[in-house]
Amino acid sequence: GQISLISVFIMTNRFIGPLRVTQPYRVVGFRGEVELFCSYHHTGRHEPEELRVTLYRGAYREGKQEVCTSSFTHNQTSFQVEGVGEVRCRGQLGPGRVNLTISGLQGNDTDLYYCGIEVMYPPPYLRRFGNGTLLFIPEEPGCSLPEAQRTSDMGETSVRLALAGLVAANILMVISVVAFLLYQVNHYKQPLLSLDTVHVCFVQH
Repeated sequence: GQISLISVFIMTNRFIGPLRVTQPYRVVGFRGEVELFCSYHHTGRHEPEELRVTLYRGAYREGKQEVCTSSFTHNQTSFQVEGVGEVRCRGQLGPGRVNLTISGLQGNDTDLYYCGIEVMYPPPYLRRFGNGTLLFIPEEPGCSLPEAQRTSDMGETSVRLALAGLVAANILMVISVVAFLLYQVNHYKQPLLSLDTVHVCFVQH
């Protein structure tokens, strides 16, 4: 029985290893910001004195995109770095976990994200990944448009107003021409009728 327990412990330790990383299955963001907890369990002889945490984006671990990365020590337990594009990352080291706050996210940033934890010191060097978290970033309604898009929309509005004015001017011109032609037709008809009347009266006398 004791041998069996020792075998199970050895096999479990070999499968899990001295470093294990876990993270939630799904997190929903709010106003372009999300908080992600990357928990780790270290079973080595010495507590890690320097850790590096990296957040990756992508459905597959190989070839995934690095979003942000930074290191922690006993003297430095927080960080704030610029990520990819407009993304910013803040991190706080806590007991057995790293609290990551990712901001500047948009709806198209919804994806699978992995926490990577590295033990930099003391040796041996260890590196493990979590199973991934689906970060769902809702689209914010009524968001202000980018400056370039606002300028483009203003340009389109100006063009539409100019076209509408041109069409209105053409319609007025057509109406004026038709009115003028009708006036001319009526003007020339009246003398003819007067001559016919005079002719009829002359014949009667």
